Amino acid sequence: MTSRLALVTYSLALILMLGWLLVAGQSILLPVLVAVIAVYILTTAADSLVSVPLIGRLPRHWRRLLALVLFTLGFLILAAFITSSATSLSAALPQYAENFDALQSKFLTAAGIKQEPNWGNLGERLLEMMDATTLMPTALATISNGGSVIVAAALYAVFILAELDNLPDKTRRALGDHAQSEHTMELTRKINEKIGSYLAAKTLVNVILALVSYAILKLLGIAHPAFWSIIIGLLNYIPYIGSVVAVVFPVTMSLIQFTSFSHAGLALVLLMIPQLLVGYYIEPKFLGRSVNLSPFTVLLALAVWSTLWGMTGAILAVPLTAMVMIILAEIPHTRWIAVMMSEGGDL
Repeated sequence: MTSRLALVTYSLALILMLGWLLVAGQSILLPVLVAVIAVYILTTAADSLVSVPLIGRLPRHWRRLLALVLFTLGFLILAAFITSSATSLSAALPQYAENFDALQSKFLTAAGIKQEPNWGNLGERLLEMMDATTLMPTALATISNGGSVIVAAALYAVFILAELDNLPDKTRRALGDHAQSEHTMELTRKINEKIGSYLAAKTLVNVILALVSYAILKLLGIAHPAFWSIIIGLLNYIPYIGSVVAVVFPVTMSLIQFTSFSHAGLALVLLMIPQLLVGYYIEPKFLGRSVNLSPFTVLLALAVWSTLWGMTGAILAVPLTAMVMIILAEIPHTRWIAVMMSEGGDL
């Protein structure tokens, strides 16, 4: 009994220490983990380039470098587009001040309220709350922090890719024991397969979702359709709630742009249809059991990682938790935890 109590005490102390380390060492650990996950994506992409004429004949390390360059350029273009779209959207907000007030009047009339409450001129008050002098420092700080993480992660990824081919031999020499080194390499291959396949399938699904959302937004005439569709696709990396939350933004845009509750309701219904289709059919079919995490584990991981590392933690929650589960499954004393984390108990 005493030994079990001591084990529980040590385990709780270790968890608290790890939690403190993750928070305190965020500036160091986060870029490294982003780089590791980026390497999974890049190696999967490089392997898929084998079927491309001419490019497929390149050595593996050159294909990885090409994938890194393409992804970096794509990210920079995407970041520039999002920044310019957000700037133009912010500049257009004052034009919708009267629309806020018109919506307020429609709502009060529908509710049967004849006397305007003391929070009249809703549009002007909301615009004062969203004053650029208040929002800009926060926005710049967020962009700056995200950019520094991406730059550091890109540098780490370059050096990881450069040493990737030598990693198996270095692992065998470091461990010495042939059986132990082969077991470690098999564990690494299992993580590579699961995380790589999950991220590749998830990215494909997100691109499809963004394109479908763009077509719907364009059809409805909602302003900045490309910007909103990209936001929906990016937030879909956050399981269950990300893209659903992202739908709120274009629906709100529809509301203040057309001052029509019916138009906003139509936008909500049409945008939610692909969300439900992705969540209940496409993702289970494409992703399947790639990460083998139960829904409760995913939600708990989302809460934990987003608390520790904010939006970045929410996006990385599934791959990081899948890595933890695979490692726990290889340790006899912690295998039961991995079984509880899995979807069906099979590891």
